[in-house]
Amino acid sequence: MKYKIKNIYFLFFCVLIVLYVLYYWIEFDEDAMMVIHDRTIENDGYCILYNEKYNDILDNTYNKTDSLNFLKKNVLQELIDGYVFIDYSYEIKNNSLYTFHRDVTSSQYIYNTDFPVYTCIVYKYDGELLSLCPNSHRTYPFVCSRIINYSGKSGTCFLFNCDVLHAGMPNIYCKDKSIIQYKICHKDDLSKLKHLTGIKQKYNKECIPFTGYNYFQRKFSYFFEMPINTFFSPVLEKKYEEGSFMGTLQSYFNTLSFYNNN
Repeated sequence: MKYKIKNIYFLFFCVLIVLYVLYYWIEFDEDAMMVIHDRTIENDGYCILYNEKYNDILDNTYNKTDSLNFLKKNVLQELIDGYVFIDYSYEIKNNSLYTFHRDVTSSQYIYNTDFPVYTCIVYKYDGELLSLCPNSHRTYPFVCSRIINYSGKSGTCFLFNCDVLHAGMPNIYCKDKSIIQYKICHKDDLSKLKHLTGIKQKYNKECIPFTGYNYFQRKFSYFFEMPINTFFSPVLEKKYEEGSFMGTLQSYFNTLSFYNNN
């Protein structure tokens, strides 16, 4: 009798696991332009901005500075007084960090900042842009929301809490893509994020077509985001020397090259 009861409990547990995976396996799609006024920092942990002028930020033209100042003005209007752009930028060409992650190099929980820290990403291409899990910053280190995949137009900008779980949309066919990322923090927290100051990074490696293995990596990073972003955060935060234990560990994961640039 006890054996049968144990089997029933085990079967019940297995059913729950299957239902959990099936429920969170489903992803949703949204057009950034259609929900641009629906998503807010207060309700979702992120908002969407759009202006064709943002495209000039990724061009080496005389309009670049004016366009960047225009973006900064628009972004800071979404936040409370006291926020500033960190002297930081990270430009990515033709690739994307398609695994789910929180921005551990600027996390409020890791660096104990008094105010939330934000990431701002500008996209200069049409198509699939970014995946986000609404309100996941409120459930750190866990995630209770499902994935929303955003598509949009060139000139779209996402402003989100660094602790929101997110991932770049895969560049399946290796199309020409260009994005740039900025960090925004409260002026009272600048000293806690000084490791980001002065970073001007560019990532422009040859695009590798998205495979079934990469799809598995992407899903794995979502379901196991808690241990990856907490227990393994030291591996993500900085680049270790080749040949060292940590450096060898990093070499097994090609997506880590996106993290370890400072």
